[in-house]
Amino acid sequence: MRTTIDIRGARVNNLKDVHVEIPRDQLVVVTGLSGSGKSSLAFETIYAEGQRRFMESLSSFAKRFIQQLKKPDVDFIYGLSPVISIEQKSVGHNPRSTVGTMTDLSNYLQLLFATIAQAHCPFCHREIPGKSSVQMVDRLMALPPGSRVEVRAPVWKVYDEDFAYLFGEIRGKGYRWMRIDGETHDLSEQIELDEERDYDMEVIIDRFVIKPGIEKHVANAIENCQTLGEGFLRFEVTEADLSKFQPESFYDDFACPEHRVTMGQVNSGYFRFNDPLSACVTCSGLGTYLQVHPDLLVPDKDRSILDGAFVEQAYRYNRDTWAGVTMWSMAEHYRFSLDTPWKDLPERVQQMLLYGTKSEKFPLSLPPGSKPASKYITNNVGKPIAHGGIAAQIERHYRSYRKKDTAHSGMEEWLRKVMVEHTCPDCHGTRLKRQRLLMTIDDVNIHQVGDMPLEEELRFLNSISMPAHLASAGGLVLRELTTRLALLTGIGLDYLSLNRPSGTLSGGESQRVRLSTQIGSGLMGMLYVLDEPSIGLHPKDNVKMIDTLRRLRDLGNSVIVVEHDEDTMRAADHIVELGPGPGVHGGEITAEGTIEQVLENPNSLTGQYLSGRKRIELPGTRRKRKKGNVLRIEGASENNLKRIDVEIPLGVFTCITGASGSGKSTLINDILFKKLYSIFHDSRVLSGKHDALRGHELLSDVVNIDQTPIGRNSRSNPATYVGVYDHIRKLFADTSESKDRGYGPGRFSFNVKGGRCEECSGEGVITTQLHFMPDVEVLCHSCKGARFNQETLVILYEGKTIAEVLDMPIEEAVSFFSDQRVVHHKLRILNDLGLGYLTVGQSSTTLSGGEAQRVKLGLELGKMKKGSHNLYILDEPTTGLHLADIQRLLDSLTRIVNAGHSVVVIEHHLDVIKMADWVIDLGPLGGHNGGEIVAQGTPEQVAQVDRSFTGQFLRPYLERRAGA
Repeated sequence: MRTTIDIRGARVNNLKDVHVEIPRDQLVVVTGLSGSGKSSLAFETIYAEGQRRFMESLSSFAKRFIQQLKKPDVDFIYGLSPVISIEQKSVGHNPRSTVGTMTDLSNYLQLLFATIAQAHCPFCHREIPGKSSVQMVDRLMALPPGSRVEVRAPVWKVYDEDFAYLFGEIRGKGYRWMRIDGETHDLSEQIELDEERDYDMEVIIDRFVIKPGIEKHVANAIENCQTLGEGFLRFEVTEADLSKFQPESFYDDFACPEHRVTMGQVNSGYFRFNDPLSACVTCSGLGTYLQVHPDLLVPDKDRSILDGAFVEQAYRYNRDTWAGVTMWSMAEHYRFSLDTPWKDLPERVQQMLLYGTKSEKFPLSLPPGSKPASKYITNNVGKPIAHGGIAAQIERHYRSYRKKDTAHSGMEEWLRKVMVEHTCPDCHGTRLKRQRLLMTIDDVNIHQVGDMPLEEELRFLNSISMPAHLASAGGLVLRELTTRLALLTGIGLDYLSLNRPSGTLSGGESQRVRLSTQIGSGLMGMLYVLDEPSIGLHPKDNVKMIDTLRRLRDLGNSVIVVEHDEDTMRAADHIVELGPGPGVHGGEITAEGTIEQVLENPNSLTGQYLSGRKRIELPGTRRKRKKGNVLRIEGASENNLKRIDVEIPLGVFTCITGASGSGKSTLINDILFKKLYSIFHDSRVLSGKHDALRGHELLSDVVNIDQTPIGRNSRSNPATYVGVYDHIRKLFADTSESKDRGYGPGRFSFNVKGGRCEECSGEGVITTQLHFMPDVEVLCHSCKGARFNQETLVILYEGKTIAEVLDMPIEEAVSFFSDQRVVHHKLRILNDLGLGYLTVGQSSTTLSGGEAQRVKLGLELGKMKKGSHNLYILDEPTTGLHLADIQRLLDSLTRIVNAGHSVVVIEHHLDVIKMADWVIDLGPLGGHNGGEIVAQGTPEQVAQVDRSFTGQFLRPYLERRAGA
C-alpha cells in the first residue's frame, strides 16, 4: 500500500520540474517565501489534479453540468486521494448566507423546532397545543350532527401598507368574508378603518354543518386555513345541541381557551427564511431594509425648500404642479415659510414634510401666480387633502421596486443616494414572518437561539426540557445539532452565532467554519489542502486550530497546510519548504523533513528564523506619544463594543490586538475608517455606533489598505494599478519609429482596438468551451500570447517590445527603467516590498490577498506628499507572508511613519506587535465576552498586564526575540 503522495515533474507557474514525496495520513506544512511556489504546488498541482481526476470519473452526461478543469503541468502524481480544498477566502456577499446555512446547522435547528417547539396564541401568547390535520378532523367530526362550524384564519396588516392592500390580497386568494373586532364584513364592500389602529382580524375560510361524509371537505378547509393563517386557525362552533356539546370540553387541550386558536402541524420549512412562504414579507428574508436617511435627503440644511433643500431628484418645488401646490397649501395651513432654512423649521414640520400628515388633512390652495398644470389641481382647490411625505413616497417606490423583483440598475443607484440599510422595521432582523416567532422551546424562539453565541447556544440546547412523547425524534436531532456545535466551539469560533452573515466573516473564520463541517462529516482516506488556517487567530486560539488539524489527520486523512505560523510548523509531522527566493528565483524544494531536520538544514530560510539564527530585531527606541496629538473615539458601541473610549496616538505605529471576535475590526474598520471616510470623502458613508470622534482635524486623509483585489478582470495588473503603465506607453509612443507611423499611447494598450491583437482581444489566449470536457485555453495563433498585433510589436524601446516589458519581472524592470524617474521610483517600491518576482503586467486575478495588499501599499508609498498627515489602516497585512517578508513590510511601514504619517494595524503576529510604538489590546475574549480595552501602552507595558492574553504570549516572546 502506497504511503506517500509522489509528485513527478511539477512545472505549474514557477515550479522547476519539482519531484517530491509527501507522506500520507500525516499533517504536512508547505512553507516558503511569498511567491516561492507554495500555492502552485499545494493547490494548483496537487488539489487541481485530484479534482480533475474525480471529474474524469464522472459520466459524459454529468460532465455537461459542471465546469471542467484542465490538467496541471505535471508529469504524474501517484497516491492521490479524493481531495477537498479549504481556502482562506471570504465566502461571498450573498446576504442570505449565514454561519448556520454554511454549516447546515440552521437546517438542524429548524428541524428541532418543527419537532418539539411549543406554539403560542397570537393574541394572548398563551401556550396552545399543536394538532395534525387528521386530529383536527377527528375532533370536529366528534361534534353532534347538525353543529355549524366556522373556520377562520387570523391575519395581520402588512407593514407600512394600508388596509386596502391587505383586503385586496385576501380577495385575490378567493375569500369574501372577514371578522374585524368581532364584526363580520363583506370584502366586496368599502370598509373604513383607522390606519393608525390595530385590529383583531380573521378571514372566514369556510362554513359547514357536521354530518357524515364531509371529512374530505373539512380537511380541505383546514389546509386552506393553515396556509392563509400561517399555521394558525380558529374553529367557532356557532350552533350545536348544548345538551350534547360543552364548549369548554371541545376546546380543552385543543385550542386557546380564550381566543379558540389552535396550531397546525409544521415542518422544518416553516422556519426557513430563504423560503418565500416563511420569509418576512417586508424584507424578503434579508433582515435588512433600505430606509430614507434624512441627512441624505436634505444634504444642505442651510437651504430652504424654495432654495432646493431636498436632493433634486427627490423633490423640486414648482408652484404649477400638484406637488408644489400641495407644499404651498401645507405651508399656509401649518404656518411655516418655504423660505425658511431647513434647520430652522420646527421638528414637527420637518417630520410632516418627510413622512406625511397621516390622518390630518388641510385645504388645497393655489400659490400666487400659479398656473396649474392640470384640471385635477383646479377641481380640488378648497378640498381637504393629506400630504404623503417625501421620504415616505420614496419608500413606497422602493417597496414597489422590491415586489417586482427585477433588475433595475438605474433605480438601485438612485435609491442608494438617499437610502441606507437598516434592520427591517417589520421583522426587526429576524428575517421571518411574525407567526414563526410564536413557536418556542423553553420560551426562546428560533431567532433568539440563532443569535446566541455558539458557546451559549450549546449550553442552552444541552439544558432544554423535552416532552416525553417527543423525546425519541427530538433527541436524535438535538444530538446531531449539539455534536456539530461542539466542533465549531472547539475550533475557536465560540463567539460566532448561527445568524451571523457569512459576508462579515474574515477569510480565516470562513475557512475554519468549513473545516468544522469536514470534521463533522467523519470521512477518512481524504486529502485536505488548507490555506493558512491560522489567519485571524489570536495565539491563544491557535492551539485549538492545531488540535483540529490533528483530529482531521487522526480520522485517517492526509492534511496539507500552506502555512507560515511557527506553532503550526512545530506541530507538523512533515515540512516541505520551497525557495530559495520568490518568483523566478523560487520553485525548488530547499528543505523537507521533520521540524528538527528543517532546523538543522543550512539551506532552509525558515529553519534559520525558527532556530533564532535570524530574527526580526526589536527597535532600538520607540516613538513617543505627543500630548494632544491623538484621535479619540468616544462611546464606541457597535456590535459587541461596550461603549468604550479609545485614544489612538498620531504620528506613531499603533497595533490593535485581541482575541478573535473581540471587536478589533468593528472599532477600526466600521467606526474609525468609515467615520473618517465620511469626513474626508463621502458624507453618505455611515459609520458604526459611537458618540463622537475627536482629533480628525489633525489628519489630511485616511487610507484603508485592504486585501480586496486590485482589479476585477485579467487586464488589470500592478503596472496599471500603481500608475506606471501610462508612462510606459508614452515612452513607446515617443520613439522615432512610433512618431513616423503616427502611433499614440493608445496603440500600446490591450484594452482598446488599434494596437492589440483582435484575434484574442488582447487576452493572449483563446478559450474554447467543450461542454462536458474541460475548457481549452490555447495560445493565440496570431500573436503567440503577446496580446498585441505585429505592427505594434515592431516598436522597440531600449531593444524591448511592449509585450516583453509587460512580461518582465519587476526586479528586472527596476534596472531597465533606471533612467525614468517616475517609473523607476514606483517599481522600486514594489520591489522593496518583496514583489520583485511579479511581472509588470501580471494579471490581478492571479494575485493573492496579501500580494494585492502590498501592491496597494506600494501605491501609497509612491504618492506620499510632504506636509500632509495621513492615517493608514491595514487589517492583518502579514497574511501570506514569511518572516523574511514581514521584515520588508515592517520597513515599509516604518518609512510611512517616519514621513510624518500615522499607521494603525490590526494584527495577531507577535513579530509585528513587538515592533509597534503603541498597542491597544481588546478582549478579554471574543463576542459578548469581548468589546473592552484590556490593556494599552508600549509592547513592554502590555506584556506586564496579566489579564491580557496578548500580553501573556508577548512576554516570553519579547524576551526570546531580544536574545535574553
